[in-house]
Amino acid sequence: MNDAELNSRARFRRDGPTWFLYLVLTIFGFQQSVLGSTLPFLRNEFHYDTVHVGWHFTFYAIGLVASGLLSGVLLKRVPLNVLIRASAVTMVLAVLSITQARGYYSTLAVAVAMGFTGGVVQAAVQAGIAWHHPCHRDIAMVEAFVCAGTGVFFGPLLVGQIAAAGFSWRISLLVCAIALTLVFVLFRGPNESASAAAREADDLRDVQDGGIPLPVALSWLMVLLGIGAEWGIGFWGAQFLESRLTLDAAKAVSLMAFFFGGTVFGRLVSSRLLSIFDGRIMLFVVIFLGSGAILTLWTSEQYFSTIAALAMAGMCLGNFFPLIISNAIRLAPTRVSLISVGATQAVGVSLLVVPIALGYVGRSIGLINAVGILAVLPVLMAVAYLCASSYGRMALRRA
Repeated sequence: MNDAELNSRARFRRDGPTWFLYLVLTIFGFQQSVLGSTLPFLRNEFHYDTVHVGWHFTFYAIGLVASGLLSGVLLKRVPLNVLIRASAVTMVLAVLSITQARGYYSTLAVAVAMGFTGGVVQAAVQAGIAWHHPCHRDIAMVEAFVCAGTGVFFGPLLVGQIAAAGFSWRISLLVCAIALTLVFVLFRGPNESASAAAREADDLRDVQDGGIPLPVALSWLMVLLGIGAEWGIGFWGAQFLESRLTLDAAKAVSLMAFFFGGTVFGRLVSSRLLSIFDGRIMLFVVIFLGSGAILTLWTSEQYFSTIAALAMAGMCLGNFFPLIISNAIRLAPTRVSLISVGATQAVGVSLLVVPIALGYVGRSIGLINAVGILAVLPVLMAVAYLCASSYGRMALRRA
């Protein structure tokens, strides 16, 4: 890293609009944890089996994929502040609606609504962060997902502890509505004129370049695989712990805080290390450490070693998405909308396939063994990473 880059990083400023974007993404993180946190209780209330549970994650993914198809249009036509605020409000309403669900089809409908509204929020905030911090996209993106990880961390912890205290888990979901109201009151969104100028530059490059750069396409593939590994554990982790450690639902959900807490801690560490090390090197390291953590989680039969492996998996797997996105933006800094929307769609496709596949596999070979299979996904990520790196080196030689 040269002196100019170091000086540029030193001037990184977390202003009001930055915190607005960070905190909206925190609420989105809380929303991401809702299905994994509440389905153990809904499963007991409505007598769902593993396949029924898996279909909820699949329907969430359907909504996420649909949001990716729409987000690109919305980012071009709707003012960024309006888009973020409107989509965040509808996302919170979708979260609250799960408290009123009264059966299988109604909870599936809520899952679709949560995926759709959450996907629009994610794509809009990612683009807003990149446009608001054009010289510090990598650090800002990772810090934003530290905040998202914080929301995911507090989701199962809050739901589990409120249920363990004897109250209805439904009360815990009111937190996201209160938090969003405070964010809207206390912080202003990003500068609309600056966002519009950056959006116009993105649109112009899309017209001039056409197509999809290979490193960007490979980054999307890595997102698909990485999210499959991360949220395979994120969605099924509580049920895994119930089986592996013979726990009740409330205890298992609460222990998932180690996974999501590891996610937050890992992202905090990486946000600091990005000032020193190349993000591509860090990504390569967490890919293989993450695979090892999943294997340890699968083979461990002891309480403390299982929890330690769960936390390590969170630290590694939680870094996949922000590091992949920041590296993709580094490779194509004027294709932010394309990267953001494509990454959101890749997340949706991954969630569309992996949770329900784990449900069916878990029915055949047991959920514990199904989770162990997830260790293969980071290995496939490493292959895509090496292909992207090789293409990048060839492009530099041609230049």
